[in-house]
Amino acid sequence: MTLPAEITAVVGTQNGDSNTTGMSGAAVFEYPDHVLKVRPASPAAAREFTILSWLQSKGLPAPKVAAHTVQDGTDWLLMTRIRGKMLCDPSVMNNPTLLLDCLAEGLQTLWATDISDCPFERTWMVELDQAERAIRAGTYDPSNCEPDTFGPGGFESPMALLDWLRKNTPPEQRVLSHGDYCLPNLFTDGRRFTGMIDLGDCGIADPWRDLSLGWRSLKHNSDGHYGKYYAVDPEDLFRAAGVEKDEERLRYYLLLDELF
Repeated sequence: MTLPAEITAVVGTQNGDSNTTGMSGAAVFEYPDHVLKVRPASPAAAREFTILSWLQSKGLPAPKVAAHTVQDGTDWLLMTRIRGKMLCDPSVMNNPTLLLDCLAEGLQTLWATDISDCPFERTWMVELDQAERAIRAGTYDPSNCEPDTFGPGGFESPMALLDWLRKNTPPEQRVLSHGDYCLPNLFTDGRRFTGMIDLGDCGIADPWRDLSLGWRSLKHNSDGHYGKYYAVDPEDLFRAAGVEKDEERLRYYLLLDELF
């Protein structure tokens, strides 16, 4: 792979190690101090560059843009590397106090951010409209959904779920939302929260957009789906975040995420 001049100006002749952990569909290469994301140029790629630049101006613990270029239909985004271990690392999962403290700190950091000039909205209205376009265009992929979302006991179809979500919209607060607030996207140095990655869906939304995905990620990373950790209770997330559990909002935002 021949790197663009803008990238080599930062990483030089170093070789990056391929990282296939995520589900973004991009090719990701890790360098000692940087991470390179390579993918076809698209509105989503442009959005990630824009939101990272904005987050950098706010001083959030997120990757900083070190170099960026679009050439021959390919988007090249070089970012600084967030230090530490993912919160799904066994050493963190076996330390529930650290795990919950980091999850709560990340949420409070997002929610305390001034959103007056945030470039993107990810409210349920925006997300529902985006989901409907994907369903009607035939590009919606249900393969990553929870097994009981569709079929017996669930919704008849993605459009049926969309209709239910439109008819049951909850009251909405406006804060900064990560958009994919799950354990592999959050980091710790073993003492405290050190940062977050994969912020392409970051924008203004309700706090429950992140709370719901954080709860589900805790559940799946402790109940045997990804690993078995008996000391981890997903319900403790609400206490740690200082938020009373709201079953209706939790269910709504979990179901909303099933359309993405």
